[in-house]
Amino acid sequence: MTKKEWLLILSSSFLFSAAFPPLPLGFLAYFFLFPLLIALEDASPRRGFKLAYFFGLVSNFLLLYWMAWQFFYGETWVLPGSIGALFILAIYPGVWGWLYCLIKKKLGNWALILAPFLWVGLEWIRSLWEIGFPWLDIGYTQTNYLSLIQFASLTGISGVSLWVIFLNIFFYLLVEYRKNLFTIISVSILIVMLILIPYLYGRKALSEPVSSAKVKVALIQGNIDMNVKWNPRYLHHSLETFYTLTQKAATENPDLVIWPETSAPCYLAYEPFYFDWVKNLSDSLNIPIVLGTDDYQTIEKNQYVFYNSVFYFQPQQGLADKYYKMQLVPFAEKLPLSGKMRVLNKIQLGQANFSSGENYTLFDSPKGKFATLVCFEIAFPDLVRKFVQRNAGFIVNITNDSWFGKTVGPYQHAAMSVMRAIENRVSIARCANSGISMMADPYGRIIEKTGLFERVNLIGEIPLKNKETFYTRKGNITALVSFFLSLVFLVLAKFKR
Repeated sequence: MTKKEWLLILSSSFLFSAAFPPLPLGFLAYFFLFPLLIALEDASPRRGFKLAYFFGLVSNFLLLYWMAWQFFYGETWVLPGSIGALFILAIYPGVWGWLYCLIKKKLGNWALILAPFLWVGLEWIRSLWEIGFPWLDIGYTQTNYLSLIQFASLTGISGVSLWVIFLNIFFYLLVEYRKNLFTIISVSILIVMLILIPYLYGRKALSEPVSSAKVKVALIQGNIDMNVKWNPRYLHHSLETFYTLTQKAATENPDLVIWPETSAPCYLAYEPFYFDWVKNLSDSLNIPIVLGTDDYQTIEKNQYVFYNSVFYFQPQQGLADKYYKMQLVPFAEKLPLSGKMRVLNKIQLGQANFSSGENYTLFDSPKGKFATLVCFEIAFPDLVRKFVQRNAGFIVNITNDSWFGKTVGPYQHAAMSVMRAIENRVSIARCANSGISMMADPYGRIIEKTGLFERVNLIGEIPLKNKETFYTRKGNITALVSFFLSLVFLVLAKFKR
């Protein structure tokens, strides 16, 4: 690549990366594509792939470096896989660059109109199947601008991503045709409308009252050190920490106590002493407790199926229900397709070899039904939507973000809860071992939140869901339209001489 191309690629990568949390620079997302589009102006499809691939690769290293952070906790096996993932994920923007240049070559400036749909279609594909990783959807850059993204209740995050890319295209056109007065005026009007309409819709939405029915939750942020969390000698210490914090939280009479993912770092159902300890705690306080632990089932002699699990204890009932995590982290919790191809079961990359749950389990509480998603599951809009469709009155997300360390990872992860709340008009209580724990109302407004690496209780009230959104009812129509529209244009480009 030439020096100019390197400069343009790096500029796009830095703008893209700086727009994501925790930096309050989401507006940079409106311009990140501009340098890349300049680099692609005369590029062949093959070169377009190369340029956009390097944009993706640099962006991934800037935004996803936390993937390898477990290396610093002694998990040296994660390094090769994490670096490999950064290279693999860069293929998606690479394909976008290839398709954009292909269509531009055959259909000219129609490529600019199609570019946002191509982008959103590829974001959607990146979320599919067991290898799905929808982490860096460009729509997440806007979670600080609640007035602008309330329309996600209609379109989901895909609509927000589409909106951001269209803004990029229009700003590019302003500069590209700066000598054409008619184009400048027309595009300027489009930009104003593209910002004003979502803003007015958002202001109206934010003025609507939330449900008066509320549930009081206590989020127990134990902040257990990752260096000792899975050491059996520290099991008692870990559970005692949550036990003590829960007793303190109980003085404020919460309706539900929530512990984070793997807060019981053992197979709790097979640890009678600690199982009874949690059960008796729930009984004595007369408060339900939801917590994360591991679980397994015996399918044949010496053959077991393991799950990343959620246990729900009800006063005087003991273990009332359990949920098995459905969307597992690829290559960390499960090797993709290993359940379908036996040969993959023999490959060991240090993954946990969990199995995926199959049931959309809702827990019954005195204040209504709720779903508890585990960690990475909150990144999947359709998964959350299906729980809400089944009448979840609020969503709980438990996670252990300790292995992110003091990186941008926890902030990126927390922003997803804001988007899921808006999409479904449902409150979300997020409990993290080391932070960020928080509560968001159905419009994405943060009610309370903690910092990182604090041992603290977070107690507050969240409104129950009182309406169903278009997105909840119909799903990700925006992504499907984007995908099929892209296919139509690709067919047209193929047959264009």
